[in-house]
Amino acid sequence: MKKALLIAAVAAATSMPSLANDNYVALELGKGQHTTSGLLENTQIGEDLEEMGLFSIKGGHYFSKNVRAYGYLQGTASNETTYVNVGLKTQLTSGEFGAGADYLHYINDQFYLLAGGNLGVYKSELELSAYGATHTMDNTGLAAGANLGLGYKFTERFSMELGYRYTQYFGNEYKFPVVGANIDADLNFDGYQVGYLNASYSF
Repeated sequence: MKKALLIAAVAAATSMPSLANDNYVALELGKGQHTTSGLLENTQIGEDLEEMGLFSIKGGHYFSKNVRAYGYLQGTASNETTYVNVGLKTQLTSGEFGAGADYLHYINDQFYLLAGGNLGVYKSELELSAYGATHTMDNTGLAAGANLGLGYKFTERFSMELGYRYTQYFGNEYKFPVVGANIDADLNFDGYQVGYLNASYSF
C-alpha cells in the first residue's frame, strides 16, 4: 500500500507543470481603445485617436509554477487618420518599458488562470500633419496596469495566453490653441484597455 502511494505521488509530481526556476520570453499582440477626457473627447478627432494596437516583448523568470516576474518593452499606436477636407492627418504613438508580475492558478496540467499587474514609464507622441507641415507634441510619465487572462500549455515549454489589460497613464495631456479664441482645447489620454494574445517559451 505504501509503495503504491509513493508511486502515485511521484507520478503526480512529474505530471505537474515544471516551470519553477525557469526563464521565459513572450511576444504579445493586442487591440483596444484609449480612454480619453477633455473638450475634444467626443469630437471626430478624439474618437478616431481612441482606437489603438499594441505590440510587446517580455523576458522573465518563474520563481515557482504559480509566480512569475518580467520586464517588458511595448509599443502602441492609434489609427492614422486623414481628414481630407481640412488637410489634417493625426496619429498617437507610445512606447513603454517597465516590470510586472503574475500569479497563475492551474485548473489542470494544461489550463490555467492568471492575474497580475505592471508598473512602467511611457513616452507618448501626438503627431499632427497639415499641408506638408508636421507638429509633434510629447509626454513622459508613469503607467500602471492590471491584467486578467487564461492560458494553455501546449508542451512543457510552449504556452499561449488570452487576456484583458487596463493601463492608467499619469500626465498624458495635450492642449491645442483655438484659432480666434483665447482658450486651449484639451485632449487627455487617461489610459487604455486592450484584449491581448501572447505566446511564450520557457527555458
